[in-house]
Amino acid sequence: MRSLLILSVFSAALAAQQPIVIEAPITRVRLHPDEAWVTRVGKVRLPSQGTHKLQLEALPPGLRVEDLQATARGPAGLRLGDLSVASDVRVVTETAEWKKLESERDVLREKRDALEAQGEAAQQELAFLKGLQAAHDKELSSRMIYTTPNPVSILELGKSLQNRMTELLTAERKRKRELEKLAQEEARVKAEFQKRSSERRTAPSRVTLELTTAQEGSIEVELSYRTHAARWRPLYEARLAENRKKLDLVLYASVTQNTGENWNGVRLEISNARPSRSLAVPVYSAGQSVDWMKQPPPPVYAEAPAPMMRADKSMQVQVMAENFMAPAPPAEEAVEASASVIEEASGLAATFLVDGGKEVPSDNEPHRFKVQAKDVEPTLTLFVTPRLDPTAYLLARFTAPGGLPLFPGSPVVRYAGNQRLGEAPLTIPAAGQSFALGFGPHKAVRVTFRRVEPKFEQVGSFSKERQWLLREQIELDNDGAEVLDVEVQDRILKPVSDQVKINLLPEFTTGWTEPIPGVRSWKLKLAPKEQKRLELPITIRAPKEGIVTGMEALFPKAS
Repeated sequence: MRSLLILSVFSAALAAQQPIVIEAPITRVRLHPDEAWVTRVGKVRLPSQGTHKLQLEALPPGLRVEDLQATARGPAGLRLGDLSVASDVRVVTETAEWKKLESERDVLREKRDALEAQGEAAQQELAFLKGLQAAHDKELSSRMIYTTPNPVSILELGKSLQNRMTELLTAERKRKRELEKLAQEEARVKAEFQKRSSERRTAPSRVTLELTTAQEGSIEVELSYRTHAARWRPLYEARLAENRKKLDLVLYASVTQNTGENWNGVRLEISNARPSRSLAVPVYSAGQSVDWMKQPPPPVYAEAPAPMMRADKSMQVQVMAENFMAPAPPAEEAVEASASVIEEASGLAATFLVDGGKEVPSDNEPHRFKVQAKDVEPTLTLFVTPRLDPTAYLLARFTAPGGLPLFPGSPVVRYAGNQRLGEAPLTIPAAGQSFALGFGPHKAVRVTFRRVEPKFEQVGSFSKERQWLLREQIELDNDGAEVLDVEVQDRILKPVSDQVKINLLPEFTTGWTEPIPGVRSWKLKLAPKEQKRLELPITIRAPKEGIVTGMEALFPKAS
């Protein structure tokens, strides 16, 4: 009796040391721009007080302790203790996926055997029927020599033979089509076998939790782990209503995951935080010293290069000494662009919950989910930059919608009603400026940019100077039947050197402002069938000696 009691106590102690394996399906996923946190929740009833070990198996391979977060809820006094992670290295043929493939292959083989058996039986029956038909025709021919056969029975027999042969031939064609589909399925399974065979081994992670409780009862364990095989990127839709009085802005999350786990009915959380970033704060380690050299380095002499012109900068004109070029600045280090980088909109990170349970298979394909939508009331205008493009574009301006995160550089697909117009990246304006989205060309407005009477001469009585006279025009025609608001922008020609003087002639069209440094803007109203012209005459003066740069596009002989 005493030995039985000791054995019972020993068995109970041994059972207490054995981990309790619990089922914990995926319930929640928090997605970041460069990673994701997958959360599993499992429930179990602890049979007694004391310390127990719980185990979650078949987790993704390669998990580390620093990739894990665990919590537990249950009876009063419940404490979460140690946490460890290990790998179950197994031959791939021992996995459930391999066994599933084997079962699928066996089913396909059985289908092929059945179809081939049907084909053999059909061929035998066809051969028999053809022989029967030939024998019947031969017997009928011999009887017709001595007597007249019954035509009704002859027709019935011939018709029944023909119908049966037609059924067999139709079934044979259908069987061949099924064999073709079956061959495709077999090829897919074979490719999957080859793929998994090359992997050889798999190493799913196994996490063990230690819990201490003062009483028995049910507990709920929540385990979250990090994976870099899942991410999201922002996509926008901007839909302009048909009456042009409302603009719908919608933020979507394009989710891609290749974790090896299908997310079925999970709660998706979208965050703009980047947990993997460094949080080190820059500090000064020392002061900055100023040095002096007795003799500066000699200048570098070379042929002056033609400066590059950029459409987004104001044009600059300068005079350079003959055949002199300053030392070239050091080249900046090239930085590789990363498509996965998403800048936070502002301030601290924000997290958004996608409504309802979502399905995201592990197929490395993008799946789009709606995150947030905002309605704004835009101000519509036609926007023209004739020197860059003689086209009037419909532009919707609006203030930043509150609560909708804005990620610069993310694609914004534009719609007018249900018609897709195209897409362009989101641009964050400068401080104090409105957001603007283009909705394509407005065909009712014709824009013309022309240069007339370019003239070069030498002026001055004593000190000779070179002077260029440039006369440019911008013409706008409204071919439509409604009054249109049009904003025309043009770059401002500015001198860099004091030796260059740029003057606007008296007939230069007034009424412009400079909303952006280096950019001149006119705001006009065009009545139906109305034409307006902007005159842009200027003079540029520079000394007779030296090289003038920055005018190559305006006056090819300005040297």
